Amino acid sequence: MHQLKRARLLITVMPEKEVCCRFFVLFFSSLEIVIVRHPVSVCVPVNHKVTLSVRAQGTGILNYQWFTDGAKNEVPNGTLADLTIRAQQTQLYVCRVNDQYYKCVFSNWVKVKVLDIDKSGKSSYWQGEPHIATNPKPQKIQPGTKLVLQCAAFGVPAPSYQWYRNGQPLHEQCDLLYLQIERATAEHSGTYLCSLSNTLGERWTEPVDVDIGKLKVKPKTKISTTLNFLAATDKVALLIGNLNYSNHPALMAPVMDVHELGNLLRQLGFRVVSLLDLTREEMLTAIEKFIHLLDKGVYGLFYYAGHGYEHAGRNYLVSVDAPQPYGTENCVCVQRIMLSMQERQTALSVILLDTCRKW
Repeated sequence: MHQLKRARLLITVMPEKEVCCRFFVLFFSSLEIVIVRHPVSVCVPVNHKVTLSVRAQGTGILNYQWFTDGAKNEVPNGTLADLTIRAQQTQLYVCRVNDQYYKCVFSNWVKVKVLDIDKSGKSSYWQGEPHIATNPKPQKIQPGTKLVLQCAAFGVPAPSYQWYRNGQPLHEQCDLLYLQIERATAEHSGTYLCSLSNTLGERWTEPVDVDIGKLKVKPKTKISTTLNFLAATDKVALLIGNLNYSNHPALMAPVMDVHELGNLLRQLGFRVVSLLDLTREEMLTAIEKFIHLLDKGVYGLFYYAGHGYEHAGRNYLVSVDAPQPYGTENCVCVQRIMLSMQERQTALSVILLDTCRKW
């Protein structure tokens, strides 16, 4: 018996009195193409070099073809898993992946958003973390008119936007460069800011005040009623002093500062918790318990003495176990503490820092 193999066909020839041929078709099952990493949307300045990447698994050699703004517009020379371009204008991109068995899949569509705005201040070593190019501006408008606040940031991946008013997240204003309220009223007055984040970091815009008309406050008819309205329902203070660092110079002052401030606050009716030499985990735990004590009508005060620094407009507190050198991931962010305090809708939120503020 002789056997000949050609591609997917097996021919068996059996020498008998009569020669007969039997044909057996071998079906080869190729694996489905699976995209294991899709490209991501980006937001960059004009003429910025961008690399879009897709990763796929399948049988045999995989072929790639990138398209822009429609499945018929092939990107010239866009036949690799990585597509590098000079971003000139905002465009959509998608990649088709196919194998030799005529199977194909498409990646997710992604947007290369190009902002033709001032990019000054962006480091030449920028790695894609959010970089704020436009901060919102203060507004003073009349009731019934449109309120528009704008901020913009570069980022790879493109950053997500979350707007806040008076420390409270505006859930209907997510992932928007523009915050728009068609007919603003007095209740929309307050302090606004925006958080911009991606997988590489988070940045906050400068807070701005929005004044909508004149707020009319009904006068209190009785002094006692006014005093009751202004009185705190509780007063809580958390004092942290870090002085004995594992990898950084020791400090002398925090222990005395925490002691003296604690005595003064107790005289003012505060419930005070004083802690020294906390690791990052211990700091986060203490702050979490402190936040849980806050509520409407409560005065909340947080004090920290020790090493710290300011980076990208945000303040960070250095724990006693921070490595050398340390980064934001090893420290505690002050802005997050303030946001947590404001979310509890306290009557008064105070943060006092006795620390360095420069990198």
